[in-house]
Parts: sequence; C-alpha cells; structure tokens
Amino acid sequence: MKKLIIISLTFSIFVSCNKNKDETCNLSTASVSGSYKITAVRYKPTPTGTDYYNTFFTDACEKDDIITLNANGSATFTDAGVKCNPPGDDISTWSLSGNTITIDGGPANVDSFNCSTMTVSESDIFNMGDKLIIVLTRQ
Repeated sequence: MKKLIIISLTFSIFVSCNKNKDETCNLSTASVSGSYKITAVRYKPTPTGTDYYNTFFTDACEKDDIITLNANGSATFTDAGVKCNPPGDDISTWSLSGNTITIDGGPANVDSFNCSTMTVSESDIFNMGDKLIIVLTRQ
C-alpha cells in the first residue's frame, strides 16, 4: 500500500470533485493534519479523465487503509479494516509548503482543500498535459 501511495505521490496526489462553497479552510499544516482515506483516483490524458481507483486498488484490503498526517510532520500508513498480507502499515514524513504537499519525498499540488476533502494532483506524468488526481477524504 505504501508503495502505491509513494507512486501516486510521485505521479501526483489527492483530489476533490465537489467543492463546498460555504465551507472555507485555510491550507496549513494544522488544518491539513488528520486522518484520510483515498476515495478517488483519476488520470486525465484528455479533459474527461479516466477513473483509476479500481486499477490502483485491486485488493479490498487496500481500499480501507488510512493515511494519518500528524502535525509534527510524521505520516502513518495504517492497514485498517480488511488486513492485507503482509499488512501495509508504515511510518514516513510529510510537509506542506504553500500549496505543495510532500509525503515520503513525493511532492504534489494541493488543488483544493475544504477541511474534509483534499484534492492533490501532479501534471506531465507520462505525457505533456496529463494529470493524476487523487481525492483524500478526512476520516
């Protein structure tokens, strides 16, 4: 699971499809700190994009994992719910600088954050103009 997260971060990260106009949240280490589950993954070589959630997460044991971003800069990957064999538990680091989040050395752009959902992406992964988008939902 950690490998997938690192690859996803390297190729891009976290996305939000729905924006709540009534809820605003400053993007800061304190407000981003918390536990998240990846709830969507899209790859956009074209404007319409393709759903890649089930491609990246082929096992049920990966779909319920939790990523905890601690205020002290540590990150915990927890194999929650259905356990994988071997479990995907791990510890790493994370940081936020402006709208760039870096987890385990892989930077990504924070496209949106409303305190409950964070959208992260990285562009030009395989081809110029493409984009990998990941949605993280606070747990």
